[in-house]
Amino acid sequence: MEHTTIRGTLRYTSKKKEILDKVRGGETFIITVHTDGRRTLRAHCAIDENSPRVLRDNFTSYDKDWHPIDAYNQLTVDEAFVGSSWYRFTEKYAECEGWTVREGRFSLRFEYDTWPSLFASHPMQNDAMHCQKYDLSKGLGEQTTGHYLMSSYHHRGADGPVLLRRPGGMLLAYYGQEKVTVAAGTFDAHHFRIGKNQDDAYMGTDIHPPYHLWTTTDGNYILLKAHCTGYMQTYYELTSLEQRKNFF
Repeated sequence: MEHTTIRGTLRYTSKKKEILDKVRGGETFIITVHTDGRRTLRAHCAIDENSPRVLRDNFTSYDKDWHPIDAYNQLTVDEAFVGSSWYRFTEKYAECEGWTVREGRFSLRFEYDTWPSLFASHPMQNDAMHCQKYDLSKGLGEQTTGHYLMSSYHHRGADGPVLLRRPGGMLLAYYGQEKVTVAAGTFDAHHFRIGKNQDDAYMGTDIHPPYHLWTTTDGNYILLKAHCTGYMQTYYELTSLEQRKNFF
């Protein structure tokens, strides 16, 4: 069956002085792009640095217009199973079936008037795909998405996974195109920022600091590199990338 497969790996490091450039985890992802425009992201993510250590297996699917349509998230924290959930999204409602150590067995459903703009399930490649909500035809600046959904409010996605709604939208900023060199090579890149521009301000650990992301310009929004500022000081870099037709 005809399709395009994109495979990549990301390296997680830190910009904190005490662990500067130390490898603290990584991510392997596979994206299937179907001929009708649908796409599915499979991501395996590991944060090996303490506070806490997180292992995540995630599937997220989108329709041709980048609306999230279904997802699955399984979570392990500090070597202990935490929970798993299945999600379905439509134009009118979202539903979730799950079981977690904290919540037990649960069913959740949210109703709304329009598609959620995105589903934030915490893989870095999933974050990069959020940037497709920025309307590039409007040039540089800031835009806010419509309401969106999340699997966890934890900054590492280290609880749940459940279904949570963010009605206020996500703030995206666009800085333009740049040439970026990472371990995987040199690429033309779009430079985005998620969150308010308060890079030099300490906002506490309860507020996610802004972070900058550089993605490919080919319409797939592959993450090339990212830097989370504030108290987190995390850094992410693409280390390999391969794309083929009918690639198994």
